[in-house]
Amino acid sequence: MTTAKVAIEMPELEITGDIPPNMPAVAPRDVEKTTHRTITKRAVMWLGQTCNLRCYFCYFLNRIADSKHPEHDFMTLDKAKKICHTLRHYYGCTSIDIQGGEPTIFPGILDLISYCREIGLYPTLITNGLHLAKPGVMEQFKEAGIRDFLVSLHGIGEIHDEVVCRKGAYQKIIKAIERMVECDVPFRINCTMSKPVVPILTKIAEKAIHYGANGVNYIAFNPFEDQETGIRTHENVAKYSEIKEPLTQAMDMLEEHDIEVNVRYMPLCVAEPRHRKNFYNFQQLTYEHHEWDYQSWLWTGMQPQRMKEGELTPTYRLGRGARRIYRANASEWRDWYNNSIKGKLFFNFQRFVGLVEQKLRGKHFVWRREAILRPHIDLYYQFHEGCADCASRNICDGFHGDYANFYGTDEAVPIKDHPPTDDPLHYIKDQQKVVEPEDRSWALKM
Repeated sequence: MTTAKVAIEMPELEITGDIPPNMPAVAPRDVEKTTHRTITKRAVMWLGQTCNLRCYFCYFLNRIADSKHPEHDFMTLDKAKKICHTLRHYYGCTSIDIQGGEPTIFPGILDLISYCREIGLYPTLITNGLHLAKPGVMEQFKEAGIRDFLVSLHGIGEIHDEVVCRKGAYQKIIKAIERMVECDVPFRINCTMSKPVVPILTKIAEKAIHYGANGVNYIAFNPFEDQETGIRTHENVAKYSEIKEPLTQAMDMLEEHDIEVNVRYMPLCVAEPRHRKNFYNFQQLTYEHHEWDYQSWLWTGMQPQRMKEGELTPTYRLGRGARRIYRANASEWRDWYNNSIKGKLFFNFQRFVGLVEQKLRGKHFVWRREAILRPHIDLYYQFHEGCADCASRNICDGFHGDYANFYGTDEAVPIKDHPPTDDPLHYIKDQQKVVEPEDRSWALKM
């Protein structure tokens, strides 16, 4: 299948103090790409909701602001290592996104990065870049064994500062990116598409092109944790119809320069046909190697694995009973397991049932069931009545429930230019994805 691209005449980059006049654009990295798709083996962990910013779109804003919240304080290095050991040796993950709050200010972060490297769990940090702008810091992370950074660039100049609620933050994140370039440390960019950022999505693309990012993720401003309705308003939540044109332009620019671009958590009908391969709803995330494995994610998402205090909960497998464990009180499950023979029998039985189901029905079936349940059970996604006639109805999540309450679902435009599909890979199988060196075992088939 040939993917259409639009030739874009690149404008001159505006010099705003962040790109030195004598600093030429960085040559694109020589990266291998693939269209081969398997279930991701990337894990995620949260070290604690301690952060040096207060971004208004942050998933964990309340936990960051509340110093007494049980997830606020950073956990110990020993506990973090135990989580990583479990992710590598029980769940079989081979890479990990380490988050905070802000993970670069975690006291034991360099030791944790080195430990992850030692056990074959290649580490990415999701960061706001403030700490990394300091002299000599980037060299320490490179020596420790960081694989790459996922940098949170949510605007340009004062818009970025407004969104992250800190004056001068933009200059620091640009300095951090420059340090990554100087030290030859790979990086990708996350951009949350809140309303002030939407008109400058192409400017984010320009920065990615100029500095040689490996990829850009444009993420819908949807609430997944602490993003309360009072924080989300019509002034900062953009309509999908407002996002479409600047997003399309930015995606064309990035693909013209062979930079991977992904869009998270938006209905597939928002995409132009040539960009459907870049749109990831929950069913497509299963096969995105820079996103998180649903099985281990259920476990690390439980509160004891996000807290400073307390032991870890027992492990379990994706399959029958997994969602019951995830949605119940994690501490009670842990105490029942530790203090009761029935508790140990229950978890052993669940692990056995999950393993058998994965063997008999296949991992793709089990993971897809979780991908379908998650948006509609946990996040109250909604479909428009017209979605029933859409060819992508069975592989699209529809509209986030909170967004539907804001704006409704009338923006839905049923896709009718191909027969109905039930294959989550229908579009994304045509996207060329970056192959990380440590992932060559899964990605050599083209």
